[in-house]
Amino acid sequence: MKKEKKSELQISRFELHKVADFLPYPFIIAEVIDGVHLNTFLNEKFLEEIGYTLGEIPTIETWYEHAYPDDIYREKVISAWDQEEVNSKQEGKVFVKMKSQVTCKNGLKKWYEIKASVVDKLHVVAFVDIDKEIALQEELKSINSNNDRMLSVLGHDLRAPLHNLTTISSMALEDNMSQEDFAPFIEKINKQSTEVLDMLETTLNWSRSNFNTIKVNKVGLDMKSIIQSILSIYKSDCKTKNITVNLALDSEGNLFSDMEIVTIIARSMITNAIKFTPINGEITIHFNDNVLTVSDNGIGMSDEMISTILNNNYRSTRGTNNEIGMGMGMQLAQNLADKIEARITIQSQLQKGTTISLIF
Repeated sequence: MKKEKKSELQISRFELHKVADFLPYPFIIAEVIDGVHLNTFLNEKFLEEIGYTLGEIPTIETWYEHAYPDDIYREKVISAWDQEEVNSKQEGKVFVKMKSQVTCKNGLKKWYEIKASVVDKLHVVAFVDIDKEIALQEELKSINSNNDRMLSVLGHDLRAPLHNLTTISSMALEDNMSQEDFAPFIEKINKQSTEVLDMLETTLNWSRSNFNTIKVNKVGLDMKSIIQSILSIYKSDCKTKNITVNLALDSEGNLFSDMEIVTIIARSMITNAIKFTPINGEITIHFNDNVLTVSDNGIGMSDEMISTILNNNYRSTRGTNNEIGMGMGMQLAQNLADKIEARITIQSQLQKGTTISLIF
């Protein structure tokens, strides 16, 4: 009788192994023998995707050590799994499941939903790949966080200039204001309007970039024409701060890229230089060998600030003449540079100036 049961169990194991190899998920089949939780079978998908062999993970303890090499995270996973087992028993469930990030043999970390159940005294553990789902959730969480921060910055930085525009325009409408008194107000309205429009355009382009609606259309570009067009828009800003702009632009070359994207990035580089260059300062714009460089002798940045920008943790900063500075412009520039297979570098020293380069 015992031989028959043993034979039936062997057949059951064999059939289970065949089924496990046929299924598209990684599986571990284990058995508790003399109080030791032994792994007895790994299906082909497990060997292919997660990579460990039975010789490397003969027990549940060795599995935990390999799959969760970080001691703190391993203890967290084990504790969570034990709690799930208690909850499953209380709820009368025949399986236990939880999500965790597994370290595969090749070093890659992947998120799985791990489901375990008992079949004929055998413990069957399945791994359902949810890595893309988790990555998408994190991406959406990051986008929502960025949107919240963007709206916060907009609410803070737009309120003052819009209030000023309303106040200035109301005063300008007063009948008792002379032409001499009226002129400075017009200049202020122009300055404030340019800043607000620049901010809104940056916000719009940033939003489009984050929602992947910008399509790259590469054409032959004349960087000299692009730079001169941008400078004409900010001519009054340079005049107000008496900034000297030095140009060294190579109009020759074979630069093929997206006109709109390059213009947005170049405008961000130039407006940042203007904002953070003091009165009577100097800006140099250089283009040669498919590298656009904008240098200034402004207030500069610390290594920490540069890291903040390069890591896309934008923050609002005011310019040397209290100009609006969202900090979001350079994040947008980096996102767009990636789209055209270019990169941005930043070199800076506090109180000595900044050099930002766009390398195609």
